[in-house]
This record gives sequence, structure tokens and C-alpha cells, in this order.
Amino acid sequence: MSRNELAGGRAIQYKNWGEGMPRRKSRVVVPPGSCALCHKTENHPLLGDLLEKNDLKFHSNCIFASSGLYQEKTDGRTNREYIEGFHIEAIQREIRRGKSLLCAQCHSPGACVGCVVVSCPSSFHLPCLTKAGGITIFEGPFPSYCKRHAPKQ
Repeated sequence: MSRNELAGGRAIQYKNWGEGMPRRKSRVVVPPGSCALCHKTENHPLLGDLLEKNDLKFHSNCIFASSGLYQEKTDGRTNREYIEGFHIEAIQREIRRGKSLLCAQCHSPGACVGCVVVSCPSSFHLPCLTKAGGITIFEGPFPSYCKRHAPKQ
């Protein structure tokens, strides 16, 4: 897919994830039984089901919205390696990457959902993105937008 798309009639250039993001070295304490990406424990329509694989818990929509994750075809590969088309090792890398990203809403580390606009440094936890007025479009490459860059309807 091209790194440029139209959104609301204007060209959007996608980021290479991890570049230009606010960073802070910090230890993220994830409450027991909660999503490793958003740190929430409940199932919610926005977050999707709380899934568990290899001692990791995460919401289905949190992995779809995470900027550093890409679905793969799993033809002929074991179910132990993949969940929802995402390789378990890739999810673990995304969790590690998120530990250095601060959420623009709650200011806590672990913000893996970034605004797709190149010039925007905003990253969020998925529930924080919605709380801040941003959106994720759950189709295609699952782009997320902060409130400022969200396509107008």
C-alpha cells in the first residue's frame, strides 16, 4: 500500500512508526489480568474481546489499532504462533515499543496507537484516543487519527 492516501480531500502521508514520537524511559506496570496494550481489564465494544495467548492478554481492537503491527497471512502456520493474523512475537515487540511512548491523553507510557499524519507526534492508548476525540477506522490498514486530523464527516 502506498504511504500516501487521501483523507477528507487532503493528502495524508503515513509515518514510519516510532519516528518523532514522544519518548520516556519508564517502567510500565500492567495490572494483573489486563490488556498489555491499553491496560484495561474489561471487554468493551470499542476494545473488543480480551484475548489471551502465551501468557499475554490484549484486546482484539487494541492489536488492530496498534501502529507497529501488521496482519500476515497464516497459511500453513500453527495457531500457536498467530492470533487474529498477528504474529505473537510481533505483538511482544509492539508492547516493548509502546513502553517508551507517552499517551497524549493520560500521559502514561504504553501508547501504541499513533495518529497517521506524519507531522503529528500524538500517540494514545486506544480508549484514550476515543476519549480525546480521535478515531480509528477499522478497515483497510486500520488508520487512527487524533481529533485534529480526523477526517470530517
